[in-house]
This record gives sequence, C-alpha cells and structure tokens, in this order.
Amino acid sequence: MPPKRGREAAEAEDETVQLRRHKSATEEAFAELVCPITFSLPVDPVMAEDGNVYERSAIVDWLEKQHKSPVTNLKMGTRLLPALRVKNMIRAMVSSGALTGDKVDAWKLKLEEEEEVAEMLREAEAGDGAAMCNLGHWYKLGQEGLAKDDAKAFEWYKKSHEAGDATGTCCLGTCYLVGKGVPKCPMRANTLMCQAAERGSKRACYHLGRAYAKGIWGFPKDETMARRYYSMVAIASLDDCIDANKEGAATWLREHPAA
Repeated sequence: MPPKRGREAAEAEDETVQLRRHKSATEEAFAELVCPITFSLPVDPVMAEDGNVYERSAIVDWLEKQHKSPVTNLKMGTRLLPALRVKNMIRAMVSSGALTGDKVDAWKLKLEEEEEVAEMLREAEAGDGAAMCNLGHWYKLGQEGLAKDDAKAFEWYKKSHEAGDATGTCCLGTCYLVGKGVPKCPMRANTLMCQAAERGSKRACYHLGRAYAKGIWGFPKDETMARRYYSMVAIASLDDCIDANKEGAATWLREHPAA
C-alpha cells in the first residue's frame, strides 16, 4: 500500500488533470458555440448552409450583402434552420455554471432584452397603445437590443396614435415635426400635438409651449400661446414628460408673467 501522503499527492494530481481536461473541453465547446460574425453567444442561433451556427440577425444581414460563408468564404445559399439543440445547450451550460465570463453576461443581457421586446410586442399586438409607443421609443433610440430605425419608430407611433394613446399621438407629431421616418409636415405635426395636448399629454403641452416660446419648427413666436401650453403642463393628466422639461416650463412661466 502506498504511503498516505503519496496517495494524497497522486489523487490531487489526478484531480488537477481532470480539471484541466474539463476546462479544455469547456473552452472547445464555448468556441464552437460562439457566432463567427459577432464573436458572441447567439440568442437566436441558426444553422447556415456552410454547416456553421450563427446569430440569426447577424447572418441575415451578412447574406443580404453577399452570398458567401463568413467562415470559408465560399459561395452558399441563404437557407437557415433554427439550431434548437445549440440554443438548449447554451441555456443548460449557462444555467449549470459551466459557461461563465463576459460573453455569458452579455448573452444573459441580450436574452433579457429579447424577452422584454417579445412581451412588449405581445401587448402591442393585443391592442395596448402604450406598448406600441414603447416599441416606437426603442426603435427610435436603438434600445433593448433593437437596431435604430426611424421608419419602424414612426409606424409604431402611428399605431399607438390610432389605438388612442396620447403619448403615441405626441410622438407621431414629433416625427412629422422633425422629419423622422416621414417627410416633414408642420401642419400635420401641429394637429397631432394639439390632439395629444387635449388628451392630457404633458409632453405635448411642453413641446407646443416651447415651439411658440422660441418660434421654432414652423410655429410663430407667440408668448400668449406659449403661456397657454406651458401652463397646461402642470395640470395635464398624463405624466409623460421628464422632470427637466416640466421645470423648464415652470421657469419660463415665472420669467414671463401675464401682463
């Protein structure tokens, strides 16, 4: 029988070897799972015709520009298949703690964003005007993992307006005001902003007050109209205005008292 100390040393060495093998296998698996385009773990993995797994949005964008494999540089078709086993494998390895690090943290964040967008989309498709407006914001600013897209922002604001959401109406008016996602149309913007203000949107009241106070966006400089809309900011029922703008309206009213 080998001495106890020698036995313990041998067992420790075996354990170290096993850990190294495990780490090596994990690193190899990790390398196979990472998208060759984004170099990140894919949230929506798909198998392309070159046999490699990619993040769906990344390979779709790639194939719109060229029909070559990002890995082999050889010609390939555009057919993509959901890589469900890869998706389940990533989830299992992340949940078990087998995969850790910055790429895993980024994957978790992206997954949360996609789930939040999916939930917001379900609410919007069920007729929730506020959810439609939120989607418009996300596309306008390029938030929650969505690419910045003024045209899509405009479409969601339009749907929100049609669903009766006052903030959506205000944001749609802003699109016409500055020409984001649609050609500029001050007249249409004015109509929408006034509708939103009448429905109780503090944001719309602020924008109208500022437009008249400064004479911008095609509005005439008119202190009486500016005072009217800035005064409405405080009493409007829908609090969709940031604090800085509410304070800005109050400051202007203090500096421009009625005669």
